[in-house]
Amino acid sequence: MMRVSWACEQGSPARPNEDFVATALGAVVVLDGMSIDMDLETGCGHGRPWYVGQLATRLLVGLLDHALSPDAALAQAITGTAAAHGGRCDLSHPWTPATTVVALRVRDQAADYLVLADSTLLLDQDGRVTALTAVGSGFAAADPRVAGRALTGRVPLPELRRAALLTDGATRLADSFGLTDWPQTLATLAGQGPAALIEQVREAERSDPDGRRWPRHKRHDDATVAYCEFATP
Repeated sequence: MMRVSWACEQGSPARPNEDFVATALGAVVVLDGMSIDMDLETGCGHGRPWYVGQLATRLLVGLLDHALSPDAALAQAITGTAAAHGGRCDLSHPWTPATTVVALRVRDQAADYLVLADSTLLLDQDGRVTALTAVGSGFAAADPRVAGRALTGRVPLPELRRAALLTDGATRLADSFGLTDWPQTLATLAGQGPAALIEQVREAERSDPDGRRWPRHKRHDDATVAYCEFATP
């Protein structure tokens, strides 16, 4: 059995939230839309939040079909989302909406996972914490072939204690600011919850508003965390 708690917080009121989290029936997905200059043309009239929500929902549905592998579910979701544009958008445009993807699904006595691009999956296997990212694998956009470049795997449930799916706006404390590490990140999630972890990120960001200590493109980024605990039924 997998219990999921989550938090998703917009980085700036001047920009739409391009993160998305969805969970149902032993599956959870976290996506982080690729941010670009708001004035840049994308070839898509729907917008990035629409795209991310459409893809996340389709991916979650695909994961609930246990006959599909996670990468096959992602490829199917990309194809379905491309069709949902209705032929009115230029999906070949270099700035067409794109997103990172992290997914986790319980099937039989194991958890299947998928990671695409620079969001992070944390796995606690009998006290050994592993951080998985797929930097350089590409972003999910309109080409289903990108699913084949995702990092995928399977973890036996008896050894999986906890997991967390995080966008890069939520991992800053560990991978950008160096104020914590991955085991402590999971400890914070277990003891205080996802919203508390995001608030710790915000406190650090507010202490360095101009990015002098921690140079970054955005003072505050969208931040999303889904925290999973596993228990024997």
